[in-house]
Amino acid sequence: WVDGTPLCERFGRLFDLAENKSATVAEMFSLGWGAGGEAWVWQRQLRAWEEEMLGECQTLLLNLSLQDHISDRWQWQSDLDKGYTVRGAY
Repeated sequence: WVDGTPLCERFGRLFDLAENKSATVAEMFSLGWGAGGEAWVWQRQLRAWEEEMLGECQTLLLNLSLQDHISDRWQWQSDLDKGYTVRGAY
């Protein structure tokens, strides 16, 4: 998730083409998600516009600071108009 949007939705085309859809962010980071990183394994060669999307994704990820001393957690963000929703819990 970045800015309230799952990466698999924001970069859905890349997610569809990825060989390993179950890799965690930590696993991707350890493999290297920069240009030429081993984290990126595709079902086929990317087209030019997909390469551009990958560049956008890599730029976004390279600006993130992972904090391994803080565990992941669920957090509900209330929606004043709709109240509780399952989507809000995610």
